[in-house]
Amino acid sequence: MENYETWDLSVHDYILLLGGSAAAGAGTGWLFYDRPGLGLLLGALLFLLVKPRYVLWQVERRKRTLLLQFRDVLYSVSSCVSAGRSLGQALEESIGFWKGTYGEKDLIIRELAGMVRRMKEGNERDIDVLKDFAARCGLQDVSDFAMVCENCRESGADLVRAIDRATEVIGDRIELERELTSMMVQKQFEGRIIMAAPFLLLLFLKITSPDFLLPLTSSPAGMMVSSLALGLILAAVLMMERVNRIAF
Repeated sequence: MENYETWDLSVHDYILLLGGSAAAGAGTGWLFYDRPGLGLLLGALLFLLVKPRYVLWQVERRKRTLLLQFRDVLYSVSSCVSAGRSLGQALEESIGFWKGTYGEKDLIIRELAGMVRRMKEGNERDIDVLKDFAARCGLQDVSDFAMVCENCRESGADLVRAIDRATEVIGDRIELERELTSMMVQKQFEGRIIMAAPFLLLLFLKITSPDFLLPLTSSPAGMMVSSLALGLILAAVLMMERVNRIAF
């Protein structure tokens, strides 16, 4: 079964990262040092810096997608349980319920199909497969739902009412998290516009007045100043990304 806490880089990912890093490094080397070849070294350093962030971005993107799909499935599970189905039957019927919306390659459909197969072929309990899914995906909302179902099963509480209430609470929380994520993406976009401003200014000067930047590229002192400016820009970018993550 799939582990949603990791992301294995494919050949396409490596080509994308290496090509993007090399292009960005060569462009930076040309803008700051007037030496595109030096940018290849910058590209290698950029690749080492971007690679873990790209993996983290892919993990978070996939988990956000899975969370929104799980929210939809919660409503069908709640409806089926209210109609007298067991939890296992509700999970199985959710596949057909959302078949027109999600395809066989969608994460939640693959997970539901795997749960049903394990319950039928491996005689595993519905609670156990749900808890395993919660452990693999690392989503707190899935863990909370599995815990509610398990506690109701062990204590003999009203499972229908508990699932209805859990679905309502978890659905509202997921919607709030989605809105916060949208705000975070907007702030990150604004930060990247600010990040691009120095490079665009240098590009404008490079095209319109190349002699104006000659002192920064023709002497060791000028290259040190360029390196210091580049380092400060990189530090500012990292700080903006960190502040956005802490704020949201």
